[in-house]
Amino acid sequence: MAAKFTELSAQLEQSFIQNHVDGMEVSLERGVSRADAVGRHQNLSMRWKDIVNRIRQLSGFATFLQPTPFHLLAHAADEGHVIVINVSKIRSDAIIFQKGVEPDIVKLPDATPEGVKHMSSLMEGALSVPGSSGFEEGIKLVLRLLWESIVQPIVKRLEQRGLPRRSRIRWCPTSALCPLPLHAAGIYEPDELSLPDIYISSYTRTLSTFIRARNRAPHSALRPSILAIGVPEPGGDDGTDAPLEFFSEELDRLLKHVPGTELLDGFAASHDAVLERLPTRPWVHIACHRHQDIKRPFQSHFCLQDKPLTLQQVIPCHTATGDRNTPDEGLHLAVAMQFAGFRSVVGTLWAMDDADGPGVVDSFDKFLFRKKKDRKTGDYKEAARGVSRFTKMIRSREDVREVPFERWVNFIHVGA
Repeated sequence: MAAKFTELSAQLEQSFIQNHVDGMEVSLERGVSRADAVGRHQNLSMRWKDIVNRIRQLSGFATFLQPTPFHLLAHAADEGHVIVINVSKIRSDAIIFQKGVEPDIVKLPDATPEGVKHMSSLMEGALSVPGSSGFEEGIKLVLRLLWESIVQPIVKRLEQRGLPRRSRIRWCPTSALCPLPLHAAGIYEPDELSLPDIYISSYTRTLSTFIRARNRAPHSALRPSILAIGVPEPGGDDGTDAPLEFFSEELDRLLKHVPGTELLDGFAASHDAVLERLPTRPWVHIACHRHQDIKRPFQSHFCLQDKPLTLQQVIPCHTATGDRNTPDEGLHLAVAMQFAGFRSVVGTLWAMDDADGPGVVDSFDKFLFRKKKDRKTGDYKEAARGVSRFTKMIRSREDVREVPFERWVNFIHVGA
């Protein structure tokens, strides 16, 4: 049925192009009358509608090629608050979804497209000078502006609704808001609170993607449960990236906390080897460089030993439920992995400090696998709390005013 749908869709598109773009003269030159051309197009349209209706009779496809009904989208909040934010010239609002409660609209009068554009420009400027005072000043200003114009009014409403501190919230930003670090918004001055001190944040790009990722069937493979990939110096066109000096220590710590982990590192971490092993593991830990393609998100890739592994290749390899119809805004690689079908993804907005890798593993993986007798079976729903835990660890190494934002703001959690 899928093949028939694809075939009819292509034929219908071609018929439309011939009749409306090339012009009817083309059809007449081919010996096809206007009536015959119109009749053929109508017949294709009827057959296409028929196959669509048949697909909608299949389990799980009732809304195929239709907007998802609200009663289904509302399930995104089954396990906690979900916050959708929209900023436009007409008005800006946040919509808070909570299980069993009508959606709550929070007006954001100080959030404007011009303001979001300004914050994006500040972010771009800061990221162009990593490790500098300009970076720190730019990020600090962005976090303050996000807090004052968007996040603080939402936090106030959540507190009014009685949401306890350290609860999880899921952010679903739209359009130009997507690359901005909502999860770290705050005023970083003495005696001031910031979002990381109040709630634990996750992201999702759409409610539908979040629901699909959360509802994925359990992975059939049980042992070993983790595939660890380590590439200190990528090959091919990515060979100019600086070596990862702490990758061996990072993977050693992972093996310590999760015995039985399968390791592909160095020359063993080839493109074909990783592609072959990915479908057999529900958990993947990747320590390597990555390159992100904002305009062509599915060409974003992990830098392996011999050649890149693109997201386009990860999708069919890991799951049949990945969503190729991504939004048209730039797609962060961690968010793209959620579209690929991974339930829960931890990533960074920019390159992390290589020296932090071992400490992150000590904090995150030790926490994630702490409760299970079988240490090879972790709880993916604890991943967001684990991210909060290790970023707090990084911040507490020194006074928060001395810890660079570059070291911890970049860590994000995406998904369930």
